[in-house]
Amino acid sequence: MTTEREDTKREDTQREELDPQTEGMLAAEQDFGFARVYTIELKYKEKPNFSRKRLYEKMQLYTGTVEQPEKQKQEDRLVVWEPSNEAETDMLHFFHLNYPVTFADGEMPAQTSLMPTKNRPASAYETAIQQAWHWPEAGEVVAECRHSVRLIDMMASGLEPAQRLRLLTGALRALLETAPCDAVYFRESDKLLEPGDYLTAVEAGGILYGAMNVRFFNVEGTGSERSERLMDTVGLAALGVPDVQCHFFDLEPNEVAQQVTNLGYYLFNSGDVIKDGETFGPTEDVRWRCEHQYALAGPHRLVLDVDPGSPYYAGRHKAPIRE
Repeated sequence: MTTEREDTKREDTQREELDPQTEGMLAAEQDFGFARVYTIELKYKEKPNFSRKRLYEKMQLYTGTVEQPEKQKQEDRLVVWEPSNEAETDMLHFFHLNYPVTFADGEMPAQTSLMPTKNRPASAYETAIQQAWHWPEAGEVVAECRHSVRLIDMMASGLEPAQRLRLLTGALRALLETAPCDAVYFRESDKLLEPGDYLTAVEAGGILYGAMNVRFFNVEGTGSERSERLMDTVGLAALGVPDVQCHFFDLEPNEVAQQVTNLGYYLFNSGDVIKDGETFGPTEDVRWRCEHQYALAGPHRLVLDVDPGSPYYAGRHKAPIRE
């Protein structure tokens, strides 16, 4: 299964010509599944109307010192930019001074932007709705939404994964507490969320609640009489660490989901530190062998495949899948 992705990234379109080294780097990132620009969409049943002053205060609270260029006004320690073009008054752009990114020619703060975007129908989120085990009402709510606001980061891909997600989480919290929405969509993890559940999870320490989607597929067409399934995560590769997958027979899906989730959090917190052939598991007696592979289910990305051993491992082969 593949998920809908925008093929053109904003930073890439700004370059007319790329040197061979840069082209190689971008190709490697695409092969890995890395997102140079990260996108979160907020969906509303009614057009949002929020206080910019409150948004700036919340942005300051959750991301630290913030600055905006061009037209500026001072709000305590927060420097605020508002575009002079009336047609663009709903777009805001923040420079996050607490999140510096080092480039070859110097340092620049990571940035986030908020902007209205064309509302998409519920059918555009079909794969996310199909995997929304955590929120059965997702499809119904999204179908009622008529307005969308997009939150993106820019010049932030050089941050460490935890730093980058912390910045995005802070900016999203600021917006949700200023202009509560009806649904949140993490594009990179293809995950729809109930906003209150998201805030509760983040406050409880579940930093990956939106950024990592744990998916479950029944596999058909292989000729096997056994229950063949695939469990994977999507969203981690976009941040710079491998996703996780387990292709298995007969195991209890909830137990596999717990192990896949635990391994996802481990990789996010520790980095890509597990070498091919090393094992991961809940106890010394239950250890699953790990190996880097490409994902069996789209989008194309690098994953850490976990092998629960014979007779449970279903192998590498691709097969048609259904949810």
